[in-house]
Amino acid sequence: MPNFKYEVVDAAGRSSKGVIEAATLADASKMLRADGRFIASLEQDTGAGILSMEIGSPKLKTKDLMIITRQLSSLLSAGITVIRSLDMLYQQLESKKAKAVIGSVYESIQAGKTLSEAFRDQSKALPTIMVSMISAGEESGRLDEVMARLAAHFEKEQKLKNKVGAALVYPIILAIVTLGITIGLMTFVVPRLAVTIADLGGELPALTKGVMAVSDSMVKFWYLYIGAVLAMVVAFRLWSHSEKGSMAWAKFKLRVPVIGKAQKATAAARFTRTMSTLLRSGISVLDSMEITSHTLGNKWLEAQLFESRNEIRKGSSVSRAIRGIKEFPPMIYAMTAIGEESGTLDSILDKAADFFEDEADAATAKMTAAMEPIMIIIMAGVVLLIVGACGLPVLTMSKNIL
Repeated sequence: MPNFKYEVVDAAGRSSKGVIEAATLADASKMLRADGRFIASLEQDTGAGILSMEIGSPKLKTKDLMIITRQLSSLLSAGITVIRSLDMLYQQLESKKAKAVIGSVYESIQAGKTLSEAFRDQSKALPTIMVSMISAGEESGRLDEVMARLAAHFEKEQKLKNKVGAALVYPIILAIVTLGITIGLMTFVVPRLAVTIADLGGELPALTKGVMAVSDSMVKFWYLYIGAVLAMVVAFRLWSHSEKGSMAWAKFKLRVPVIGKAQKATAAARFTRTMSTLLRSGISVLDSMEITSHTLGNKWLEAQLFESRNEIRKGSSVSRAIRGIKEFPPMIYAMTAIGEESGTLDSILDKAADFFEDEADAATAKMTAAMEPIMIIIMAGVVLLIVGACGLPVLTMSKNIL
């Protein structure tokens, strides 16, 4: 059974720390509280060392967020208390990360924190929109409604991600097949043909010599090629995650004809959907803009939207503040202005989000349709180059014989 590190306070106010063995976090909590002690902190003891390190982002997946908010919405609507709802949710969750987050929230509330404080402590795993909306829901007493809105928001976000991911499957498969065929031809086929052609004698064309030289180097120094590829990948990741590099890469993606249109449409859908969800939950326009600026999926657009808050601080409307973001579709400005004039900005943005999500689907489909023939042409070009390099000497020798 796993071990859990704890810190407890007894009736006299004395604190103590230790490790307890239990099947689950909830079981460990019950065991500690059975002695009448107050739990200050409780978490799984993973020990020290590389093997205990968590791999990947600490952020929960959208699917996990969708399950958490939907379940909490249903339980709270049924009149079940928050603490009981969290306990029931913990037992139902399958994801280890999600289970750990809800377990920590449960223990924080047991320690005397409010629900919003408990969720805010898990900000490394949860998106800002969720933490802010839970805080607003707790203050207004409409926590079940806020959870329902969050669930709907994450469901639509998950659908958008699924559509984009499904559209990119075929181009990725083509890229992998192209790479596999190229490596196979260069490391297995070309070396054998090179031996046969060398036995036949004759002068080799420049193209054949070049391909055979590359093939020979791949066979003899394959580790250098792998090292070079890994170095380029690491260098690109470091550059694209740096402040200047991430901005440059984001701007480049927006300028690529087909990919840029898909990025803009997706960003527009996320902007309208997130703003609508936040405004309906009672969060101020300024805070909504700040939270939304972290959800667009493009660093350049996110930075521009974040800067646009300064215009709102000066008294400008949302429609005027975002007009400087040229990458947004003009319809966003018009719809936002209409919503502000009529006092129904949240509902107008919600309807606009439906439209832009359809636009994002169409733009993604066009991007995929454009990528497929490009990948096929690249694959055909690589195979033709290698086959041509191997076939030219045979044709040359045949002419000499005739």
